[in-house]
Amino acid sequence: MKLNSLKTQGFWAAGTLGAFVLGSILGSKFHSQTNKNTQGQQGANGSVVRVSERGPDSLSSAGGGTFRTRAERLAAESSVTDSFSKKLPAGDPDALAKLAFTDPNPIVRRMAFAKLLDSVTAENAPQIREQLTALGARGQEIRDFNYTWGALGGEEAFNTAALGNKRDLESLMSGWAAVDPDGAIAMLANLPEDLTEEKERLEGGLVAGLADRDQEQAAAYVQAMADAGNQNAARFMGIVVGEVMREGGYEQASVWVEGLADGPLKGRAMDRVAGRYVRENPIAASVWIEQFAGEEYAAEAVREVGSEWAERDPDSAVSWLDRLPEGDGQKAALNSAFDDWEDKDPVAAGTYLVNMPSSPKRDSAISGFAVGLAAQEPETAIAWANEISDPQLRERSLTRSGQIFFSRNPEAAKAWLATSGLPANLQAEIQKPRRGRRR
Repeated sequence: MKLNSLKTQGFWAAGTLGAFVLGSILGSKFHSQTNKNTQGQQGANGSVVRVSERGPDSLSSAGGGTFRTRAERLAAESSVTDSFSKKLPAGDPDALAKLAFTDPNPIVRRMAFAKLLDSVTAENAPQIREQLTALGARGQEIRDFNYTWGALGGEEAFNTAALGNKRDLESLMSGWAAVDPDGAIAMLANLPEDLTEEKERLEGGLVAGLADRDQEQAAAYVQAMADAGNQNAARFMGIVVGEVMREGGYEQASVWVEGLADGPLKGRAMDRVAGRYVRENPIAASVWIEQFAGEEYAAEAVREVGSEWAERDPDSAVSWLDRLPEGDGQKAALNSAFDDWEDKDPVAAGTYLVNMPSSPKRDSAISGFAVGLAAQEPETAIAWANEISDPQLRERSLTRSGQIFFSRNPEAAKAWLATSGLPANLQAEIQKPRRGRRR
């Protein structure tokens, strides 16, 4: 079987020069098995030519010339692409591999590697793998090759690769699962004893391949893993929703995750989408996640939206968070939001806190504000921390603020500790060096 194209993640062969873009080598034989449509318009060499949307008066070539029509520009770009393509040997994997790593032109190297993957078969894959290793291929290049090999060779490719570098197996498993999910799942369920230490990585590779093929199947598989007690299921769900976003964007992904069963996996998926959504459109993201704000599984997504939004507009983020149903996500987000607001406008943040009624969410907000303020005004920060009603949170906040105080002014901090009334163990903790902390 020959694989004319492949859907790989972050395919390194996508490069640009002027107005044309080298595309992926996705093609018909792979997608006839995976039931997915090839995306993008492809030429014989896997290239995609895109024409600028600017007016004809501003049409310039890759070499700097100006054209009156898009047709003229397209012709010029095609001639550039053709000139690169002429350097690619036909039907010679050895020559293509060498060209992919030695040609001085980066576009030729990428085109050669794309064409090399197009020439891989189940039979010649081991030989090409050896040559790639000798030429210094690594990272994404090797992962793309292994994905291709797994899609073509399935179990035989897996068994052959298992005799060499075990790290090859993860991406190979992805390619295999994208074409033959039942076979890949069966292999994972009956791993040879010498591969049991690789199981976690292989599970991730399998889920990634399933998500390439059918995200619903991938999500169901991950849910079954969670039901069986697999501690990595939440992380694997992140792989699936990442593929959903790659294909349909964050808005489509937000609809998709709503269809998942309520619980931790849905929460992990929401958190992943929320992180992307809020960076692009914080107001729309807040409207979306607000409907789930009372759900325990959505706490991390609420925190993600509130915290990220607060970095840019703390006043708006805090106003939104304050009116949500009280919960862990709201409290964590308020903690982070007031830390950010203190950086931008401590007076406004402090005024808001003064007007908040006593509550767990106010305690969380004060904690974030106090710890943020401690680097500039430690004594004021400590006074704020003492306002926290929750005894445990108050101690934690005093400890963190005190550690910052002590790191900046040990003598003044010691004088405060002497009259603080804090237990001896907390005083000792405050005086310990703090490493790798933000503040």
